[in-house]
This record gives sequence, C-alpha cells and structure tokens, in this order.
Amino acid sequence: MSLSRALAALGALAGAVGLVLQAMLMLGDMESNGGSVLAVFWRFFGYFTLLTNTLVTLLWLRAVFDPVRNSEAVATSEAMGATAILFVGSVYHLLLAPRWDPQGLQLLADILLHSVTPILFALFWLARPHGQLKWRDAFICALWPLAYAAYALTRGAFDGWYAYYFMDPTQMSTPELIASISALSGAFVIGALILVALDKALGRRAKA
Repeated sequence: MSLSRALAALGALAGAVGLVLQAMLMLGDMESNGGSVLAVFWRFFGYFTLLTNTLVTLLWLRAVFDPVRNSEAVATSEAMGATAILFVGSVYHLLLAPRWDPQGLQLLADILLHSVTPILFALFWLARPHGQLKWRDAFICALWPLAYAAYALTRGAFDGWYAYYFMDPTQMSTPELIASISALSGAFVIGALILVALDKALGRRAKA
C-alpha cells in the first residue's frame, strides 16, 4: 500500500469518527432541549467545519478505493480540500478556540475535526503526485468558502441561526460583514496560491 493510500485510510477513519461523534453529541444536546433528529441534521450541516470535514473524508475514501490520481479535476478537488481543511484548523485555533473550553468527548471531537484531520490531510496531500495544478485552480478552490458564505447567509435569513460570529449579520453591520467575508476569502485564496506554488515546485522536483 502506498503512503498516500495509507494516509487516506487513516484520515477517512479519523474523519468519520470525528463526524459521527460530533453528530451524536449534537443529537444528545439538542434532543434534551426538545430538538428533533431533522433539526440536528439541519444544524450539523450549518457548520463550515463539518461540511469541510465531510468533503475531505469523501476525498480520502475516493483515494482509498481509487488511489491513482490521473486527472486535473481530482488534483483540483484535493487542493480545494487541503486549503479548506487547513483553513478550518487555522481559523478555529486563532478565532474560535479562545472563546470556549470543550471537555470530555466534545474535546475529543474538536481535536479530531480541527487538528487531526487538517494535519492528516496536509500529509496526504504532500504524499500525492504533484505538478498538475494551474494558477487558476487557486480561484476555483475559493469557490468552496464563497459558496458556504452564500449558503450560510441564506439559511440564516430563514431560521435566524448563524454558525460563526464573524459571519453573523445580527452582530455585524453590512460593511463589517462584507469586510469579514472578503478578508476570509482573501486569506483562502492566498492559502490556495501557496499550495499551487508548492505543487508546481514538488512537480518539478519529481521530474528532476
């Protein structure tokens, strides 16, 4: 088994455990407050973290069952996954972790979803073949957070719930919200550009 395939298998396991554990914790918490299973499902998929962990877990599973990466589309999707999950880890530890103190199983879920999966996906991405990405792929990668922003604001307009304070129009003025989304999207593009540059460098090194 290749290193990237082994990392994909390990990552898929870690991602699945983290997602299932978080779903169970949310189910227990929301049901105790009268929430339904449907409400838990709706809330679960309101978080960028959980959507991104679902994305990278699916990418890992694809790599486990089809380890040969021979298309630019797969390379771009894996770059998107790498950028997104590293973004998840960075934003969590810089902006969100100081605001709360999880304990017990919630702490374990947080470690899996915000630390373990970003590290494992970074290692997986580094172990993959390189040299297929183009500069435009960095902007394709940015479609993921932009799509989430549109999705989060749309659903929040209906139910009044926003997953993150820095994307909550009830706590920010419109200019502040635009600035927040622009700054986060800009950081995402910069991260994707760094990955494309690294991909090109690793591709040249492999051919040398």
